[in-house]
Amino acid sequence: MKSEIKDITPTKKNIEIEVSAEEFDVFCQEALKEMAKELELPGFRKGMVPEAMAKEKIGENSILSLAAEKAIKKNWVDFFQQTNLEIVSQPIISILKLARGNPFVFSAEVDVLADILLPDVAAIAKSINKDEEIKVEQAEIEEAILWLQQSRAKFENKQGKAEKGDWVEITLNDKDKDSFILGKGHYLEDEILGMEPGQEKEAEVNGNKTKVRLDFLKKVQMPEINDEWAKSLGEFSSLEALKKNIEEGIKQEKEIALRQKKRIEFLEKMAAKTKVELPETLVKREAQGLMKNLENRVNAELGISLEEYLAQVKKTKEQVEKEFEKIGQDRVRNFLIINQIIKNEKIEAKEEEIKEKVQEMLNNYSNPEQAQKEIDLNKVKMYIEDEIKTEKAFNLFGF
Repeated sequence: MKSEIKDITPTKKNIEIEVSAEEFDVFCQEALKEMAKELELPGFRKGMVPEAMAKEKIGENSILSLAAEKAIKKNWVDFFQQTNLEIVSQPIISILKLARGNPFVFSAEVDVLADILLPDVAAIAKSINKDEEIKVEQAEIEEAILWLQQSRAKFENKQGKAEKGDWVEITLNDKDKDSFILGKGHYLEDEILGMEPGQEKEAEVNGNKTKVRLDFLKKVQMPEINDEWAKSLGEFSSLEALKKNIEEGIKQEKEIALRQKKRIEFLEKMAAKTKVELPETLVKREAQGLMKNLENRVNAELGISLEEYLAQVKKTKEQVEKEFEKIGQDRVRNFLIINQIIKNEKIEAKEEEIKEKVQEMLNNYSNPEQAQKEIDLNKVKMYIEDEIKTEKAFNLFGF
């Protein structure tokens, strides 16, 4: 096999592959044998037709066509395994020469990751403030305690008029449901105060007349916030221990958010100083994924079609696709920058690190052994390997 790589653009290559006449003749023989196995002629059992008769019956063009298919598959796999190119798309194949007794030549057009010249990474990383202090306010802890208290509240049906502190379930315009505790600032609570179960009234919402029906009214019995209540929530010795645990949890969340914010800032500054050619395939893949996620979300969460959703938000599919294309470009640009840092710094993921992360993922399933049989472990390992390398790249510069 001979191969020649030609540049179309920095991110698009045309690979021309030549298979010698002798090699191609082997593929022709394989093709003839395979097709002859399925051939039936009068006087011969299936697969027992003499080769000469089978060849005449099948025809040269059919044999050459299957031989070409086999040669392309085998030689493209060989090239893909040997090349240093980072190919990110399926090849677009074109047959250039196909004739018995001659070399077989085909080309494959692919998108690749091109090396990019990065600016001074260390200087950009240094320009980002890493000393931002994380504080957890007492009000945040109290809010979390209040949420826990409300989540453990007991409800009992109530007759009579709705009052502050009551739990209400309502229907708007005979279709949209909502539920909340009165007195917490809901935009409709002034209208609902004083209503009784089953009662309907007309209210104004965002300048529109809206029918409101009170379906259920419940009295809320909140548990008392004390040491005994804290102990009932888990392994907490006291209310103070629960508050300390909540404080640590909020702090961890803020640390993760701050780290993510710094990483985004780092990538934005890198992108502003880096010239990057974006592979069309990756951008299109990201945009299509975003559109599919949006469609799945509106179907599952809103119970409507994508077309109905777009009509509600007054956007066309083309407008959303354009927005997603821009997001896709940003994501691919960030990926290419991180990928180049990984290559420049020779960052690797060790086999034991990958195995550990894979096992952690499997342990999240109720039946890890069954999950291991059902999922594509090779794809999972590749994904985790990329995650580990990316994390190491950020950590290298203090993010």
